[in-house]
Amino acid sequence: MKKFWDIFRMVSKYKRNLYANVFFNLLNAVLSLFTFLSVVPFLRILFNPGGAKAPDALDNPDTKSGDYWYNYVSNQLDAYVLEHGQMQALMWMCIGIVVLALLKNIVGYLALYSLATIRTGVARDLRQKLYRRAVALPIGFYSDERKGDVISRMTNDLMEVEFSVIGTLEVLFKSPIMILLSLATLFSISWRLTLFALIFLPVSGFLISRIAKSLKNAAKRGKDRLGDLISVIEESLTGLRIIKAFNGERKFHEKFDEVNEGYFQLMRKLYKREYLASPMSEFISLTVIAILLYVGGSLVLGDTDAISGDLFIGYLVVFSQIIAPAKSFSDAIFKINKGGASIERINDIMNAEVTIKDKPDARPLQEFKEGIRFDNVRFAYKNEEVIRGISFELKKGQTVALVGPSGGGKSTLANLLGRFYDVSGGNILIDGTPLTDYKLEDVRAKMGMVTQDSILFNDTITANIALGAKAPDANMIVEAARVANAEEFVKELPGTYDFVVGDMGGKLSGGQKQRISIARAVYKNPPILILDEATSALDTKSEKLVQEAIFKLMKNRTSLVIAHRLSTIQNADLILVIKDGQIEERGTHQELMDKNGVYRSLVEMQQFD
Repeated sequence: MKKFWDIFRMVSKYKRNLYANVFFNLLNAVLSLFTFLSVVPFLRILFNPGGAKAPDALDNPDTKSGDYWYNYVSNQLDAYVLEHGQMQALMWMCIGIVVLALLKNIVGYLALYSLATIRTGVARDLRQKLYRRAVALPIGFYSDERKGDVISRMTNDLMEVEFSVIGTLEVLFKSPIMILLSLATLFSISWRLTLFALIFLPVSGFLISRIAKSLKNAAKRGKDRLGDLISVIEESLTGLRIIKAFNGERKFHEKFDEVNEGYFQLMRKLYKREYLASPMSEFISLTVIAILLYVGGSLVLGDTDAISGDLFIGYLVVFSQIIAPAKSFSDAIFKINKGGASIERINDIMNAEVTIKDKPDARPLQEFKEGIRFDNVRFAYKNEEVIRGISFELKKGQTVALVGPSGGGKSTLANLLGRFYDVSGGNILIDGTPLTDYKLEDVRAKMGMVTQDSILFNDTITANIALGAKAPDANMIVEAARVANAEEFVKELPGTYDFVVGDMGGKLSGGQKQRISIARAVYKNPPILILDEATSALDTKSEKLVQEAIFKLMKNRTSLVIAHRLSTIQNADLILVIKDGQIEERGTHQELMDKNGVYRSLVEMQQFD
């Protein structure tokens, strides 16, 4: 029931469309009843022309009585037939049915039209919230979650929620209206027959609810398995070059087939249960109609005043029309249960804690004046400490280089300075104030970053260089490209700065992507730089151009550099050798060479991972 109201709360934002949907559904139900009941006067015209006389009920009118109004309408119809003949009455009766059908379908369309805004609007709003939440979550969240599964929640699960919106509206406003109006009509025709028919409804409800209960758990398992499937696809496409290079196609085929088969088996069970509800409810409904045919037919043939033959046919027609909304009602319950499972998966993201955020009293960082200090910094990931009490100072205008073996903690220190993670112990201070005391947006506004992987987006050169800028300046973009040694190759591209670089910058070479990344940092013009150089995988010419661009970028800025090349760091004001989360050695290039320790061996091997 809670999931039902979770979905309804999403719908309540669209009140105008909701009211319109309720109104048109109500009108549609009324017109449907008139359409179905038109069979009664039709039969009367054919088989009982002028056969009725003014009933006693008209002598002592009780306008609240259903018998009164039935007899009144019958009397008027009989009078018309006697005066104008059967053929004319039949013609106007058929014209009336056509008009009713036209009005009914126009109103039905308007009900669906109002529903279109609600169903797509809820999906849009939820997709927007989910995307913003996914972007706001700390990077550490995605160390535990697979991207493919997150994508599945933002697409397939959202689609199920959209279907649940339809199901909710069916449950609340469409099917119940039709069922209640039909029942009211049936009671007015024959309360005895209607009470008899209602005995069978709890049986149908019990059987359908048992299926729906098992459906929800199966649906959640199916969504989890679909997340596994999309993760394998995403992983395969991302690492396609490596898969091919190492002849790993067969292994990935087997991996995909295993997950795909598991998803197939699970979804087959789910749909077997879902598809059982509709035929079961229809069978029960038709069984009830068959019983009513016998019981009601007995009343008609028994020559009693309980119900007339033409009215009994009308009763059966109206009762049969309860089957469709009853089936829709049961289908809607299944949609809501499936949507509830999807909402639970979506809420795993929506309710995930955003740990990297501003304090309530966070202060602005208006100007970077003095420097940065790492004070006994510690950081643990999954209870495993990877940074163990590191302290050093980076004064304004200086360059500190981090070198050392892979996995020592260099990139973690850079991520801590960019506040992609928060320290577990100690402090990082800017101008003597802890990093966490400043507004996060201000901190990042003072920093530029060039990562080891040149991250570009499927957009133009201009958009990639001016990333985050509210009003990009064309002259500044060109100047940034010039400083980054990118201007020359950009001018040769089709469309120059309007050239779309492709997914992850796939239309550019490694050196070109790196220079665009540097141009992005130049355009931002930050006082603090975090550089994770990526020159080791470049050819000699590209490396030279990128290296020159890096030197230009570092000029007159405060830089934290993760070094891959001796040429980048030998002029650094301080070099830190990081090993196993600690500072193994510190000093200038010459001082460390004279120590004849870890640094010297790294230099001799030219290996700065």
